[in-house]
Amino acid sequence: MTQEYEYIIVGTGPGGAPVARDLARAGKKVLMVERGPRHEKALGFPFGPRILEGHGLFCRSMEGVFIARGITVGGSSMVYNGNVFNPPQRVFEQMGLDFSQEVHEVRDEIGIKTLPSHFYDHCIGGKRILRAAEDMGIHFREQDKFIDPSKCKVGCDSCMLGCPRGAKWTTRTWVDQAVSSGAELKVSAPVEKILTEGGKAKGVMIKGGEIFRGEKVIVAAGGVGTPRILLKSGLKNVGGSFYMDPMDIVAAQAKDPGQGAWKEMSFTHAIEEFKESDHFIIGNISALAAIMTGFMALNVLGKNVSRLPYAKRGMGLFVKLGDEHQGRVYEDGRISKPLTDLDNKRMKRGVDLSKDILIKAGAAPSSIAVGRGIGGHPGGTAAMGEVVDESFMTEIENLYVCDGSVLPQSPGVPPSLTIMGMGRLFAKMLLGEVKGEDRKPQRDAAA
Repeated sequence: MTQEYEYIIVGTGPGGAPVARDLARAGKKVLMVERGPRHEKALGFPFGPRILEGHGLFCRSMEGVFIARGITVGGSSMVYNGNVFNPPQRVFEQMGLDFSQEVHEVRDEIGIKTLPSHFYDHCIGGKRILRAAEDMGIHFREQDKFIDPSKCKVGCDSCMLGCPRGAKWTTRTWVDQAVSSGAELKVSAPVEKILTEGGKAKGVMIKGGEIFRGEKVIVAAGGVGTPRILLKSGLKNVGGSFYMDPMDIVAAQAKDPGQGAWKEMSFTHAIEEFKESDHFIIGNISALAAIMTGFMALNVLGKNVSRLPYAKRGMGLFVKLGDEHQGRVYEDGRISKPLTDLDNKRMKRGVDLSKDILIKAGAAPSSIAVGRGIGGHPGGTAAMGEVVDESFMTEIENLYVCDGSVLPQSPGVPPSLTIMGMGRLFAKMLLGEVKGEDRKPQRDAAA
């Protein structure tokens, strides 16, 4: 017998989980459908990559860019570094919706803050990098985190491999709250297509042919997963305008023993002063992250093998770029994401600056290697104003999208909080608590 629901939500990450939780708390009959299983054991290093699509190695664009996607309950919140950025004002203007209120609600609910100072007391390499940048007139900003320091282990750097201690907040919290409020969760259930009748969404079919029927279907499978599902379901104007926030890793070794970033945490500090002018940020990475990145980025693999005996001297920086939306996701699963000349110019500036900082911090110039081609924030493929309207609905009635794919352009910073706040607003809209026309962004009077 086919089961029927008021809402079917495809995906349990930052887009789908807040919608599911709030609808379930309002008494709605909700089904969450998750492609991946609920991984509970062997999270963190070295087995954590199994929660990534392609196990962290084989989800790549046609150009060879690795794209990180969490395929598990909690989605990509399970593999983010836990950094928190408010959405830039331009995001609201591009979407025609202001959900800053919901962003603050999420911050207050989770209790977002920076880590206590004792997490940095032992950070020799990291402190050298911060001092070097300051001497160059560049400031690293301490980062807000989705992390409970009372559960976090100082020196652990497994945030991106599924936190093994439950210290990093993920959307599994909201998934569990949704289930406690009566929602159902179907795991290991890849959605093949959306079912429609008379131009209206009526449910989903998962791999193997099982069907679930619903009055409304919300696709929240991320910037790569969502367009694949929509294309298989017959929508044609989907999958373009793809961006992914590519990241280059600038890895090095300290000249002297004991001066590296051994047992430090990555992305605790970042240079943010170039995010508007050049669309990049620079963050610190640990010695372990520098070595691991080398094994993912094949162009520096050989150099990293020879470095293994000196891993404790490792230090490095990453450059995360808000790229132009010039890529595409195809129905058959292929991804194309070329970098434009402007993207490459901006990335080069960030990489060159990172090299200068590392050398000033005591890195051996001959040890510097740049790992290219890592993307972590896919989006743009079902953009608001192109694929969905300001109610988040597609051309198919009762078929909605709520995830990073609706953001028309890269925010230029980690988008998790942006997507969570957007999901909270969307849930209010579905429940009739808020109308989209009441949330038009107010432009700065001085603009």
